[in-house]
Amino acid sequence: MMHASVARWGNSLAVRVPKEAVRSAGLREGATLDLTVENGAIVLRPRRFDIKDLVAAMAEVAQLPLIFDVAPRGGEVW
Repeated sequence: MMHASVARWGNSLAVRVPKEAVRSAGLREGATLDLTVENGAIVLRPRRFDIKDLVAAMAEVAQLPLIFDVAPRGGEVW
C-alpha cells in the first residue's frame, strides 16, 4: 500500500502521487485525468479521448482562411 498527502495549491488542494503509482498507471507530467467520486473514494483514471469528441472540438475552433489566391512567385507552379 502506498501513502499520499494532501497539500494546499493556491485555492485548491493537491495530492502528490508516488512515483511507483505513476509508473504503474503509465502516467506522465501533463496527463489529463478523469476524476469521479465513488462510494466516498476519489477515483482518478487516465483520460481516454474519443475521435468523435476531438473532431467536434476542432469544429468549434475558428478556421483561418487559406491564402492561395495570390499569383505564383519565383519558380513556383500551382
